[in-house]
Amino acid sequence: LEPEGLDDTTIYPNGISTSLPLAVQQALLATIPGLARARIVRPGYAIEYSHVDPRVLTPGLAVAAVPGLWLAGQINGTTGYEEAAAQGLVAGLNAARAAGGRDEAVFDRASSYLGVMIDDLVTQGVSEPYRMFTSRAEYRLRLRADNADLRLTPVGDALGLVGGTRRAVFEARARALRAARARLDAASATPARLARAGIVSRQDGVARSAFEWLRFPEVDWPAALRVWPELGDIAASTVDTLVTDARYAHYLVRQDDDIARLRRDDALTIAPDLDFDAVAGLSIEMRARLTAAHPASLGAAARVPGITPAALTALLGHTRRAA
Repeated sequence: LEPEGLDDTTIYPNGISTSLPLAVQQALLATIPGLARARIVRPGYAIEYSHVDPRVLTPGLAVAAVPGLWLAGQINGTTGYEEAAAQGLVAGLNAARAAGGRDEAVFDRASSYLGVMIDDLVTQGVSEPYRMFTSRAEYRLRLRADNADLRLTPVGDALGLVGGTRRAVFEARARALRAARARLDAASATPARLARAGIVSRQDGVARSAFEWLRFPEVDWPAALRVWPELGDIAASTVDTLVTDARYAHYLVRQDDDIARLRRDDALTIAPDLDFDAVAGLSIEMRARLTAAHPASLGAAARVPGITPAALTALLGHTRRAA
């Protein structure tokens, strides 16, 4: 039960937000121990809104059938301030680029949660208000808060959205990361040396770099500094990123292979006017699913719910012959 303020007598019962009729809300409230005689000052409520099927949008949030129109926010079936703001950035960016005669800017699933959200919307559509959860991202080991600037500042810079001050700050951070990584790669030690520093680790006699040793759970940054005190001048923000990269290095290599395949498939574009009924080898169900989603690439087609490997093979063959 949350007091609304020091000078406010109302209490917010966190966790029972509801849009049910007032009488039902009152009866529900009375079942909570201590609130049998509580009075509702302001009942819970819901906001209803209509939305378009976001599958009518391009990956840049333009309405494919209506030139000059971009949509962002709840009209695309999403809920939440962050989701709406992110779409607004993309829609506004692409409206401006179109006005300047430039191509549409597209964010892919491997570069940002923004790309995951938009790809989900325009490929799969929505059956309920959409929220952006980290679990929706296949490549979330790469999509981290500590490396967001490294992933997206170059993209923003290429699109003309990064000013001189921000660019200078980013370049300085990137240089610091490269220099620190080089120092970690150059510093090496055997398990015996780690043992002399009080670190119990795998005693296999193999000398490893500081970066490689950071993969081991017993070698955190304070432990690493006992072995390599000369690394103590590396900035904390740089350390955080490098330690995280080291911890997941083995998995990141495999994920990078997956990302390469994603981008290879996404590079195989599908004609926007393709008639899926004309694609040999597609079942009636596959044709219906693909027609409803009308994916922009082979990779997007693979992410349409229910699409089978056989359907993708047929679509790949048709796309290559058409090219």
